[in-house]
Amino acid sequence: MKKMERLVGIIYALKEHEQLTAKQISDLFEVSERTIYRDIEALSQLNIPIISLEGFGGGYQIDDNYFIPSVAFNEKEILYLLMSLRLGEIIKVPNMQEDYVSLKYKLLNILDNNKKEKYLTLLEKITFFINDIFPGSYKKDVIQIIVDSFLEYKNIVIQYYSPKTNVLIEREVTPYQLFYDSGGWYINSFCHLRKQDRCFRLDRIKQISISENTYSSTLLDELMQNKKQGQGDKINVTLSMEKSLYETVKHDYMFLDSVVKDCGNIVTLQFWAYVDDIIRLSITNIDEVTIIEPPMLISHLSEKCQQIMKKYKQH
Repeated sequence: MKKMERLVGIIYALKEHEQLTAKQISDLFEVSERTIYRDIEALSQLNIPIISLEGFGGGYQIDDNYFIPSVAFNEKEILYLLMSLRLGEIIKVPNMQEDYVSLKYKLLNILDNNKKEKYLTLLEKITFFINDIFPGSYKKDVIQIIVDSFLEYKNIVIQYYSPKTNVLIEREVTPYQLFYDSGGWYINSFCHLRKQDRCFRLDRIKQISISENTYSSTLLDELMQNKKQGQGDKINVTLSMEKSLYETVKHDYMFLDSVVKDCGNIVTLQFWAYVDDIIRLSITNIDEVTIIEPPMLISHLSEKCQQIMKKYKQH
C-alpha cells in the first residue's frame, strides 16, 4: 500500500473507532509502529485534527467534527468490491439484484476501458462453491422488513409454508439472527405461536410485515444465549488421524486450538468439539480416524453403527 493510501486509511480507521493505539493501527495496515508514528506526524502537518492521548490506555483519536470527503477507491479496492459483489450474486441476497447491478456498473465506470475489460474477464473466472440447496423465490422486501425489525426492536408477522404438512400458518415471531447457510437464507426466531425457538427459511415466507409489538435488547441477548446453549456442550476429545487426512483438514474450525502430536504417518489430536461433529467426522472418514477418548463418545458411536447395521441388514 502506498503511503498516501495508508494515510487516508488511518483517517477512516480513526473516524470509525473512538480510539486506537499505534500498535492497533500498525496491525491493521501491516506496518511497523515506527511507520505509524511517522504517519501520524505527517497527518498532523497536514492539519488533520488528530488527538494524541498519553499514558496507560492512550492512543489516538480524531476530532468528531472532522469532515471526511467523498470516498475515492483505488483499483485494488474496486477489484475487492467487485469480487464481493460476485459473492453476493452467488448467495442471492433476497431483493438485492438491482442494487448489485447498479453498484457493479458504478464501480466499473470508475475504471478506464482497458482495465474494465480485464476486470470483467477476471470476474468470469471467479466463483464460490457454497450452494447445496437452491431455494425458490423470495417475498418482495423480505430482507428489508427483517432488517427494519432489528433496528426498531419489533416483532414480525409471517405466513409460513411448511412442506412437511403442506399448510400455510400465520405466526408472530421475534427474530434475533439472520443468516445464510448452504445456499439459503434463514432467520432464527422465537415463535409466539409455538412458544419455542424456531428457524424459518426465507423462501417459505409467503407474507411478512412488521408487528406493533416490541421487544427489548435484553430479550435479544437472552435468545442468542439460549441458542448457543441449545447447540449442546463441547467435550474434550482425543483421536488419531492419518497424517494425509490431517494435512487436508487441519485448518478446519474444529482443529484450530487442538494439541497435536506428530507420530509419523499418524497424528494424535486433543481438542474440544461438539459430539455431532465428531460422529460425522468419524463415520465419513472411517478408515482414517479413530476415537481414543472419551469412552462415552466411543459407546455413542458404536450405538450409531449398530443402528445403521440393523436398519440395512435386510439389504
